[in-house]
Amino acid sequence: MNQKRLKIGILVFMAVILLCAGRMVYVDAIAARNNNKTSWKGAAKDPETVSGPAVTSVTISGEMRAVWIYYNEVKKQATSYSKWKKYIDKTFDTCKANKMNTVILQVRPCADAMYPSKYFPWSEYATGTAGKNPGFDPLKYAVTAAHQRKLAIQAWINPYRITLSSTKISSLPKDSIARKWAKSTKKSERRNVLSVNGALYFNPASAEVRTLVANGVKEIVKNYDVDGIHMDDYFYPSLGTANLKKFDYKEYQAYVSECKKEKVTAKTLVSWRRQNVNKMVKKVYSAIKKVDKKCLFGISPAGNLDNLYSATAYYSPVKIWMNSTKYIDYICPQIYWSFQHKTAPYKTMVQKWASIKRSKTVKMYIGIAGYRTGISKKDAKALGDPEWATSTTVLKRQVEYARSRKLDGFAVFSYGTFTNSSSSTKKEVKNLVKILK
Repeated sequence: MNQKRLKIGILVFMAVILLCAGRMVYVDAIAARNNNKTSWKGAAKDPETVSGPAVTSVTISGEMRAVWIYYNEVKKQATSYSKWKKYIDKTFDTCKANKMNTVILQVRPCADAMYPSKYFPWSEYATGTAGKNPGFDPLKYAVTAAHQRKLAIQAWINPYRITLSSTKISSLPKDSIARKWAKSTKKSERRNVLSVNGALYFNPASAEVRTLVANGVKEIVKNYDVDGIHMDDYFYPSLGTANLKKFDYKEYQAYVSECKKEKVTAKTLVSWRRQNVNKMVKKVYSAIKKVDKKCLFGISPAGNLDNLYSATAYYSPVKIWMNSTKYIDYICPQIYWSFQHKTAPYKTMVQKWASIKRSKTVKMYIGIAGYRTGISKKDAKALGDPEWATSTTVLKRQVEYARSRKLDGFAVFSYGTFTNSSSSTKKEVKNLVKILK
């Protein structure tokens, strides 16, 4: 009898052990899924889409060779999972074949997203219809596909732009934060959305806007194994003299009044606007590093420094960013001119940028204009840049000159350079690739 009870006891004990073990495996599986930087909201339940071992990140050692893939190049490519997969596979294979090692994929062209987001509606560039869920996660596949090919991938966002050429609020998706703010009963929230030059922008002077931008970036870094976050040159829009005392001028007046009350000297309008951009950039950098210290944050400003320090546009104090450890990991000025440009020749522009005092933690890349290769003599003349129509070694020589200045790499705008059927562009690409190891 005692032996029988002993046997039963042993069997019960073993059953409990097996049950606990099974529960632990289940919990571990859930934990692993939750710890995996993948966005599940709104994504299709597809099987693993890329064969081979998972790669969570790619670190580029040596020269960065990046390709910008912008919104018009991904337009309507996510109407189905199979179409997106085919597009990304072909695109990334082409980048790899041309010896690139980084893709900069535009995932937030405006106040939208090419991924499921709790802050922004689906981008019209995903399916052709703003706010329409494609039924899968385009960014999830892009990250996986890039890493499988040992390509680093950076998520390219625009912080302030809401629309490209419309001020019609009702055209925005109903769940758009921009639409909600614009139609809010609170005046402070309505001021978060401004119109200028026939388009809508988030107000750079708004603390709420800065928080939204930072939270949107944090969402990407937290949910995806991106290797970097990238912003280009769209900060303050070009206001010109006509709009200089419009746009966010009400906020500036409020700021000046507050300074008077506090009996402190107010900044000039230009300095105040630059400070607004600084606050946003610094907040984004901090948000990224709190989630993933290895994730890079870089900005690609317009290539002419004089324009960046204009009193009517951009308000981007790049010199502060470059000589600090609190704003960016790299700078990539868009020097989109050839060596023969009349007013902004490539060599002169690179020299100006390279001479800026730079923190040891900040790298410098050069953005080069692949899209200008192969243009006609007439178009080149209109640009004041004839060399684009007379040479097929511009890109090659630009990279070589950047190397001679001991810069850290380059980025080509844009992916279409590698698929352009022009014989001149094909020769440009071939000559560029020859000098890439």
